[in-house]
Amino acid sequence: MADIVAGETYVSRAPADHPKTTQRVLIVAIIVLSAVIVGQLAYYLILAPRLAISTVTLTNETRLGDEQLLSLAGVRIGMPFFHANPAAIAEAISRHPEVRDAAVSRRFPGSLDIAVTRRVALAGGLVQTDSGTRTLIFDEDGVVFQIGSADSAHTLPVVSGLRFPEASIGLQLPDLVVAFLQELRAFKLNNPELYELFSEYRIVRKNDYAYDIVLYPMHFPVPVRMGASISADMVQYVLMMLDMLRSEGVLHTVAELDVRTGDGIVRYREARDGR
Repeated sequence: MADIVAGETYVSRAPADHPKTTQRVLIVAIIVLSAVIVGQLAYYLILAPRLAISTVTLTNETRLGDEQLLSLAGVRIGMPFFHANPAAIAEAISRHPEVRDAAVSRRFPGSLDIAVTRRVALAGGLVQTDSGTRTLIFDEDGVVFQIGSADSAHTLPVVSGLRFPEASIGLQLPDLVVAFLQELRAFKLNNPELYELFSEYRIVRKNDYAYDIVLYPMHFPVPVRMGASISADMVQYVLMMLDMLRSEGVLHTVAELDVRTGDGIVRYREARDGR
């Protein structure tokens, strides 16, 4: 119906039906949410329990058997897919001293991938214990993951001067030793030709916070006393000094070469004129 006001025509309209529109939106939202909830309940109560681990792909770099690793991980074919927690499995495997790292992932609908990285031997340690001398094999983190006779470490440089009440798999070497081992690993990676020229690295502990390293060259019968650090420049200087002493024909009279101050100090087995 039109109303005439001041010569103009206005059309009156019925108010919009907002309450009914809002009600329809709420009904649709409730239906959608209900469907989602029902779907999730059906998934977790019906479908999920039927999902199981059917395939395990294991990449194993260690000496441990596959069955032993799976036992450590608590993994078996047929276990519920969602019970296989990748983080928990990786942590369980990594507790074994021979394992350096473990990576675990799930693949829907029933696969589990496990990759296990082994510890790499950096050196063998001749360790004095209350029960005698033992040979320990450890990596650059100072974790002992193998114990054997001296023959088991014949291809590795020897770190000596260590003493423990008893030796066992999983033994963690002291922080002082670990710091040196990490430096030794870097030296090995960057200068393999120099690293292989020494058969033994002896740790001489001065106190709880300091130590010296005594190197035993394979081709010179003279021990070399260094500080707590090892570098390619210092090793090359040592080799030059030893070669010079051999050229002079006095190498057999040398008891020790000391380079802790940066300059080579020669200590002879007995006094010599002018020395």
